[in-house]
Amino acid sequence: MSATHATATWWRRPPVLAGAAGVVLVALMLLDTRFVSAGEEAQAADTAVEYAEQNYESAVVPAVEDAATPLAELVTAIVADPEAAGEEYGHREDDGKPYSYATQATGTLVEGGFGEVGLEVSGLPDGITAGVAIPPLGSSTALRDAGADVSFGDFVNQTEYQNVAIELNAQAVEHVYEGLDLASMVGQTVEVTGAFTWSSDTGGEVDHVTIVPVAIEVAP
Repeated sequence: MSATHATATWWRRPPVLAGAAGVVLVALMLLDTRFVSAGEEAQAADTAVEYAEQNYESAVVPAVEDAATPLAELVTAIVADPEAAGEEYGHREDDGKPYSYATQATGTLVEGGFGEVGLEVSGLPDGITAGVAIPPLGSSTALRDAGADVSFGDFVNQTEYQNVAIELNAQAVEHVYEGLDLASMVGQTVEVTGAFTWSSDTGGEVDHVTIVPVAIEVAP
């Protein structure tokens, strides 16, 4: 009697099954993997000064640049639905605090109010104006909230956490404004990348945004 030989269906053969299992494993690993852009991971630090020095160029600036949304598009979305826009584009210190946003804007420099130069940007909603902060940048939290993944619990107290904003602003002054005097450049066109906080100094309706810059390019 001759032996009966059973031939396995091609996809059930051991090498094929092993290969298929490998493909499935790789697919599952990819699904479980979070791909991060260069410079996204910030280094922990004990003080605000250390945090800003270690992370401004390597983490905060790339984060702001990667998340920057054109100003006119962004402000239009905020005016239409502040909460939805905040959840989609913004970051904030805590519930109840105003959102900060990363943005990019191209416009013409004009005379501005205290601590800034005005920026005429086409496409902004009626009644909304814009400006670019000039040194000293003070205690604006826009860069910290929009570009730094930190919270109060990362530092010894609230004061040190607030100082992170101040020290990041100091880094911006050092890196952005060296050899650049916007106040003397009225009439020129610039491209600004930075962050702003959607809030009003008077507590009323927001009608102006001031961008704290991480990059300014002057049009030729």
